[in-house]
Amino acid sequence: NLSSSNINYIFRSKFVTKRSNSTSMSTELMNATMINEMTQSEITSSEIKNIKILYLYGVSLLMLFCVISIIVNIKILITMFWIKCPLSPTLYISLSLTGADAFSSFFLGIELLLNSFIPIGLGIELKGINCFLLALEVVRLGSVIITVYHLLALANFHKQYSCILIFFFFRKNKILLILLWMLPISFFAVYFNLIENNGFQSEGCRNNMFLRHQKFRIVFSNLVFWPFILMVYIYIHILYIVKRHQTIRLRFYEAGSPAQIRAALRKNSNIRQMTRNFRAVHTTLYILGSFVVGWMPAVITFVLVCDDCILQLNRVSARVIFFIHVINNGLIILKTLVNPIIYAAQMDEIKIATRRMHDAFCGWSKLTHFTTARKTNSVRKRTETEKSIGETAL
Repeated sequence: NLSSSNINYIFRSKFVTKRSNSTSMSTELMNATMINEMTQSEITSSEIKNIKILYLYGVSLLMLFCVISIIVNIKILITMFWIKCPLSPTLYISLSLTGADAFSSFFLGIELLLNSFIPIGLGIELKGINCFLLALEVVRLGSVIITVYHLLALANFHKQYSCILIFFFFRKNKILLILLWMLPISFFAVYFNLIENNGFQSEGCRNNMFLRHQKFRIVFSNLVFWPFILMVYIYIHILYIVKRHQTIRLRFYEAGSPAQIRAALRKNSNIRQMTRNFRAVHTTLYILGSFVVGWMPAVITFVLVCDDCILQLNRVSARVIFFIHVINNGLIILKTLVNPIIYAAQMDEIKIATRRMHDAFCGWSKLTHFTTARKTNSVRKRTETEKSIGETAL
């Protein structure tokens, strides 16, 4: 700051008074040094002000998109009240994934508000909320894993790989969904409680250095990357089998043997099931692609950049760090916005339910407008009648 430059200036003035026989060259050199230090201080103050402005407007925009994402995902969730047919396991988990996206956007918005917008953008120090912020980090990291395992559950139902994971043995969708939601958050809550003199064990939750170390980052990355690799394998296998089935059908059609086609379809019920669900597989592949684009840059940055990782940002300017975080968070929010659009465009049940919901609300709006118009006309007629009676009496 400028005060340190003033102190240096006073110190140098006293030094020059005691050494009165010093040359004019040394005096000019000290003056140049003083001016240089003051200029650097002014540049530093200007940079801090610019960073505050960036956080004030950049984080505000991110929070706005978080709100939009929450609204859009809740709209898709509400459509389930207009779905007439029984919910299939795929549709059940897809709607739960929509809730997970809304959940993730909500807590990301809260974290942006408390960790970036208020303390940096507004310059207001928040005291006594360290444990709350740590619990918020537990939920935020858990929401990432919730999304990952929802996608893995969808892949399992598409491929019928019930033997891959133990908790997929449960037949009831509600039990599966409870596990999908509770296990990730419970894991991080326990993890944050087990580290000695860190996390929730530290006084006032002030020591959270384990979050900045490679050991925790590797644990987190394993929870994301291995399920993702498994999903890629499952969908490659599905597409391979369906493609092979289509090739067989084409060969039979060219041979002109419909009976052989029917016989081949009867022999392999799994292939028939995959063929019927091919559109659902495409939908989930789009969602998986949005996960890669939306989450992977942030996850890779989280894994590679830390205090003892391969990369450090110690020598990187605050502005560059800001733009890295804005891009990562922006892609995460974009992912939660794209998924409902995929559901509305690809899943017939959601499309039909959305149309019914719009018709219901539009019908209610028209009925309300019609009722209001009738009341207005009735009041107007009554007023005109009373006025005409009054004029007749006069």
